[in-house]
Amino acid sequence: MQDLVQLLVSGVALGSVYALAALGFVTIYSATGIVNFAAGQFVMFGAMFGVTTVLQLGLPMPMAILLAVAMMGVFGFLFYLGVHLPLRTQSPVTVVIATVMIGLSMQNGANLIWGSVPFRLPSPFGDGTLTVFDSAISTHALASIGITAVLVAALYVLMQHSSLGRVMRAVAQDFPTARLMGLPVGLLLACSWAIAAVLAGFAGLLIAPMWFADAHMGDAIALKAFAATIIGGFGSVPGAIAGGLFVGLAEILGASYISSAYKDLLCFGAMVVFLVARPQGIFGEPISERG
Repeated sequence: MQDLVQLLVSGVALGSVYALAALGFVTIYSATGIVNFAAGQFVMFGAMFGVTTVLQLGLPMPMAILLAVAMMGVFGFLFYLGVHLPLRTQSPVTVVIATVMIGLSMQNGANLIWGSVPFRLPSPFGDGTLTVFDSAISTHALASIGITAVLVAALYVLMQHSSLGRVMRAVAQDFPTARLMGLPVGLLLACSWAIAAVLAGFAGLLIAPMWFADAHMGDAIALKAFAATIIGGFGSVPGAIAGGLFVGLAEILGASYISSAYKDLLCFGAMVVFLVARPQGIFGEPISERG
């Protein structure tokens, strides 16, 4: 029982990180109809910005985290200006390929800037543990779950109960009409990219103390986040959360009770099952109803 509680908390904490990365997918897809295959590198940049502010600059932890998150927001805005905006009139396939190539460039750039040696980013919450049902639970794992819940709530309030969220949803629903109504479409799309980058940045900062931070860490996260969006439902915020938690729990429990060699098979096998049996995912609408 003690081991099960620890594994469940660890799985939910890891799934929370996958959920944040998946929300980055969903945010961009909902606003632009584009799947950003550089999402894993966004997470990696968030972790490496944390390496810069915490380890290399030696800033106080709260200031370092805030600065790293702000850097990710600026990076998302610049990504929109440098990648999406010039290619906005091209076909979606062209833009998707561009995100793949930019992701590879980001990975190589990270190797040049930070080197190939992995970093261990300290947790802002320390290395302590709390006793829950006689199980020692990492404070970082509990904090990761709590921060993800706060970010999800903040995203919901922003998108559903703010004027910015309403106009962003209007642009996502009908781009030409929003432009004709005089909405600042370009600025709103840039905000979508910045929000996705900030979510990815938090994912990177939360997972770096669990893993080692290096230029190649984003690949695995991107694949798991993509699986989470498929399982939960592409374009669905609740689906991204549910899918992320499912993937995190499947990975941790599968590695513990079956074999670590098959933990990825469980995640991607579940994705294939959903693609065959329920392609719209858990919370997605049927394909015939989209439009």
